[in-house]
Amino acid sequence: MAHEEIHEEDPLQAVVLCDVFTQRFSPVTLDMPRCLMPVCNVPLLEWTMETLARAGVQEVFLLATWHIGQIRAYLEKKYPALSKPASSKASGTSNIASSIQKLTLIAVPEARSVGDTMRELDAHQVIKSDFLLMHADAVGNLDISAVVAAHRQRRRVDRNAIMTICTMPVATDSRAKPVGDQSVFTVAPSTSQLLYYNLVPAFPRKRCLKLPLDLFEAEYAQALSGKGAEVDVRNDLVHCGVDICAIDVPPLFTENFDYQGLLREFVQGILTSDLLEAKIFLHIAPPANATSTSSGVPWDSTAPGSLGSPAYGAGYMLRASGMAAYEVVSNDILTGWTYPYTPRLRLPSSFNYSHLSSLRFLGEGATYALTARIGFRSLIGSASRLKDEVDVHHCTIGSRVIIGARTKIDHAFLWDDVQVGEDCVLTGCILGHNVTILDNVRLERGTIIASNCVVGPDVHLARGSRVSLHPYRESEDEDQLIDDAADETSDKTPSSNAEALGAGGKGYLWEPQPAGDLDESDEEDDDDLDEIENPRNAKLFDMDSNLAQVELSDTYSELSSIDADSEPDALLDDSEDEIDSETDLDSSQSTSGYGSISLTLPNGAESQTYGEKLESENRLHEFRGEASASLERAFEENHAAENAAIELKTLRMASNVPPSEVRRVAIAFVLARCDVEQTKQTSDLLDQWGPLLRDVSNDDQVEALAVMQSYSALNLSHTRLFLPLLKKVYNDEIVSDEAILAWWRHPSSRKLAYEVDDKRAAAAKPIITELRKRAEPVVRHILETQESSEEESETQSEDDAE
Repeated sequence: MAHEEIHEEDPLQAVVLCDVFTQRFSPVTLDMPRCLMPVCNVPLLEWTMETLARAGVQEVFLLATWHIGQIRAYLEKKYPALSKPASSKASGTSNIASSIQKLTLIAVPEARSVGDTMRELDAHQVIKSDFLLMHADAVGNLDISAVVAAHRQRRRVDRNAIMTICTMPVATDSRAKPVGDQSVFTVAPSTSQLLYYNLVPAFPRKRCLKLPLDLFEAEYAQALSGKGAEVDVRNDLVHCGVDICAIDVPPLFTENFDYQGLLREFVQGILTSDLLEAKIFLHIAPPANATSTSSGVPWDSTAPGSLGSPAYGAGYMLRASGMAAYEVVSNDILTGWTYPYTPRLRLPSSFNYSHLSSLRFLGEGATYALTARIGFRSLIGSASRLKDEVDVHHCTIGSRVIIGARTKIDHAFLWDDVQVGEDCVLTGCILGHNVTILDNVRLERGTIIASNCVVGPDVHLARGSRVSLHPYRESEDEDQLIDDAADETSDKTPSSNAEALGAGGKGYLWEPQPAGDLDESDEEDDDDLDEIENPRNAKLFDMDSNLAQVELSDTYSELSSIDADSEPDALLDDSEDEIDSETDLDSSQSTSGYGSISLTLPNGAESQTYGEKLESENRLHEFRGEASASLERAFEENHAAENAAIELKTLRMASNVPPSEVRRVAIAFVLARCDVEQTKQTSDLLDQWGPLLRDVSNDDQVEALAVMQSYSALNLSHTRLFLPLLKKVYNDEIVSDEAILAWWRHPSSRKLAYEVDDKRAAAAKPIITELRKRAEPVVRHILETQESSEEESETQSEDDAE
């Protein structure tokens, strides 16, 4: 072990790993460096530079295996002064380089793993002190400088503290924690020392977690923490892609060529070594603004040996390591987790966006037809055009993109200069730069189309399809493919595969990767496969059909404010005639797809015995008490709304109460904290707790609206809140416009949604009627919007026929 003194005045160095040696984004990465892939229209390298500058890094080493020429050209164009050894500041470059004084690109063409890269780093002998190790696909606002300070403080006390791993807690069902690549960290809670690390792939399935017995022996645990045998076993953490390393770390890779991966081999090897006295510590990042994504404190801040307070090193940092994680990171940027780096304020080295409410952002010069619909959480790049009846939701659209009429795009990512024809359906896919999609093309989830390819017309690509200008050969891995791609000249165009990609197609449709179970004869070959990159695991990193329901997002909603005193004519001119109460709006027929509210007991309830009924009532009473206490605790400790929703679901299943009880408790809890006289505070509160309302309303939005109406009627101080609340849940897409119309037509909009005593019910009856009347402008607006769309569609059809 080296025992050099650590000097804080030493310039902070950073090592950036540009390659991750996986095929998760292939074939896009055959033609461009992974570190230059755009996330929210900003290259990953720009996110990296922003993070490093904010951390106070002065010298950066970029280690790259492939596409070295492209990376060097980008750096020389973007940061010409920083690439020169004599420069001290980047005059004329982006302001993110204000603290960075020097950039050095180190080519490691022979590296085929992180371990190989670290051994090359050691051979160059450029690291002078403790340094920051970062994956180029890590994106966020983590306060790394505070973690570096804590690491240095540890090193002063204990020279064996060689590494601090940065992690972030996430919800159990979050797609930020992919099923195929999960970790279990065993930590000494009083010191945050990492005691053991387990990799948990989906295949081969691990039915039990093996931990060394000595972790639970009193003498061993007391020697670590000064306490008894106390350890925390955490499976709610994801690696942020950032670590603070001592100068001893690169030589350790050189001494042991078995170290290939960072966590799986190096960290596990250090922790299980009988010869080394090295220690590794874990930083669990409290989310920025003290909004916790996990219950409790990361570790006991009052115990001896603890460094800093629970709030130090706060923030968000997540790796865009696969398609699913790429989507999660993109959505979290739009919802504000990376504040202040958001489209509403500014993105690193990017143009300005205008905010259209409901997390919709429009770049400079971008245009869209009046009949086009830009849905929730969408980013449209500069100079892009959306033509008639285009429908985009949860999408990131690059610059200069053209989308043809009647095309629908959902949960997709279109990079710069993409052209999409008419009548296309794109779902959960990534289209590289300058891709052309001709008319009537359907792309299913998980599809990746590399730059400059052409698909169509009249083509349907199945889930998980890959299209590239380069042919795929099953016997070669990504390393060889990229080498082959580099050898091909830029003007060499592969022959089109008309059958697979359409008459106008250009490129090759790759054969899907095998994901089924291996035969017994393949077991020997299976032993040589990487556990995580095994096809049975790799398929789990693609975009999932239920991703939108479980992503780590929405806590910081940057949505439009509401005004509690807004008048009913805010959406429509009040001079228009009142909606006729005897019209079609009053039909009791429920819109298809939305469950109707039921005020009767569930099937079979009437046949319950007295004891069963009493038991049910006790469970219900107990649930309401525990749910209210849980929400109070979440509110006081400023937990994330997603975590509060998960805890409510757990309580509901334990108490065996219907989902309607969860809706009633959650909605009443949120509305009770809304002050009509405090408009700004109420708006902020609904922004923060909107995800909870969306979650509990999801399976019956009609009933949720009825509960909101009933609560407002029973609490006179909230009657003025109902209309702006209705606008808020409509604008923020907490409920759909179809659900609002269904609620209006349903009898539940004319009576209380739950039972109260006769006196209160009688007093609330006329208020229910009045609140329904106040909702008329919103209903009228929805109806006129639908009629306008239908008329324009009919006009367009007639013009086409002529």
